[in-house]
Amino acid sequence: MKRSIAAAAMLSASALLLAGCSTASSRAETASSTGVTQAAATSVKNPADLKMAFFSSGTSNEYLKVAIEDAKAVAAKEGFKLDVFDGQWDAKVQFDQMQTALSSGKYNSFAVEAIDGNLVCDLLTKNAPEAGVMVTIFNVPICGRATKSGAEAWEPGTVTFVGGQAPEVYNEWVAGVMAAYPNGAKIALISGPPLSANTINFTKAAEAFKANPKYEIVASQTTDYTTPKAFSAAQSIVQANPGVDVIMSNYTGMTRGVAQATAGTHIAVYDFGGDQWALDNVTSGALAGTVMMLPRQEAAQAVQAVVDHVAGKKVPQFIDLSKSDSLPGTPFVTKANVAKFKAEY
Repeated sequence: MKRSIAAAAMLSASALLLAGCSTASSRAETASSTGVTQAAATSVKNPADLKMAFFSSGTSNEYLKVAIEDAKAVAAKEGFKLDVFDGQWDAKVQFDQMQTALSSGKYNSFAVEAIDGNLVCDLLTKNAPEAGVMVTIFNVPICGRATKSGAEAWEPGTVTFVGGQAPEVYNEWVAGVMAAYPNGAKIALISGPPLSANTINFTKAAEAFKANPKYEIVASQTTDYTTPKAFSAAQSIVQANPGVDVIMSNYTGMTRGVAQATAGTHIAVYDFGGDQWALDNVTSGALAGTVMMLPRQEAAQAVQAVVDHVAGKKVPQFIDLSKSDSLPGTPFVTKANVAKFKAEY
């Protein structure tokens, strides 16, 4: 065990970067078909003995803050220590945090919301298990699995993947906009950081617009998920494209800025996030719709999965939050069904 930890500590960031990028595509070709995880064995037998490092993409918005809050709540309930690492939306910063945490020998488990899932691939699926560290992934898949669905979003060597922003959800989101505009529309897209799996899936789903001559994507901009950046992006889009019909915003924090920039126009704003503000604005008609995200469940179940694994329980490879029992059979919110939903943040 000590030999494995020492070996992990000696790996440089550049070497791991090359390893992660070179193996991600090949790793994405294989996954267990049992539906139950085959995570690395652990010497931890009691959840109270867990020492977990929780790697958040950042701490800059409410989605991230409530996720951290509920992760801490699970740790407190189970009686173990959980340390939070703020990735600051910087893939290199997060990579260094993980490498330092692994080489320190302080932790026997990681819960990871990756900024760049390819960069950290080998560190999380090879080096961590070799050092006896269990890894659970949430929100965004790793190792080239960004566009994979179901259990294929799970990477062997990890405990589970917890998420609700799967490719099929984005595909259905886009299909819903097309159904609302059967005669065509000019559409703008505003998303988060370009390396994010959610941005990748959103962009790929939006290719359906390009495949139909009735629809035109007039602009596509990435941001840091913040309201000010989204306001600036939306304002530029509106000024440069006076005929835009729809703006799709891939996070409610951004949508607040989009709504400000489009106030008083005919532009329909479609949100992805489903916080209380979004639900209120769907109710009033200020938003055309939203898609529910469940940050509290996402983080809590990622942490709980490690607890269950230690306790010897079977843990599914993929925990699909788009099918959560807390939803009324769908994550898609419209004015007609908004009363059935409850926001997590």
